[in-house]
Amino acid sequence: EIQGIADQNVTVGIRPEGFIPDENGPLRCRVSNTEVMGRDVSIVSTHSASLNPVVRSIINADHGIQLQQEFVRYAVKPHKLFIFSRETEERIPFEVK
Repeated sequence: EIQGIADQNVTVGIRPEGFIPDENGPLRCRVSNTEVMGRDVSIVSTHSASLNPVVRSIINADHGIQLQQEFVRYAVKPHKLFIFSRETEERIPFEVK
């Protein structure tokens, strides 16, 4: 629940750098591929509720991601989260507190 947004059906978008590896995170994705890109790791994964078949996250390598793991769990950086009305497809602004 986000304060100030009416209860409605929404679509959520998350920027690739908005994912935070968290072993107790609410978002669990199946890992398809990982690629070390210098100081970052690109993780390509899937989630059954995703409209796009690919979920790409970019994680700082200092997080210690295991490159061979089958699943990864995430929390999300609120300022990298975008919410859209399913009815109008317009972005719904909200404040991060």
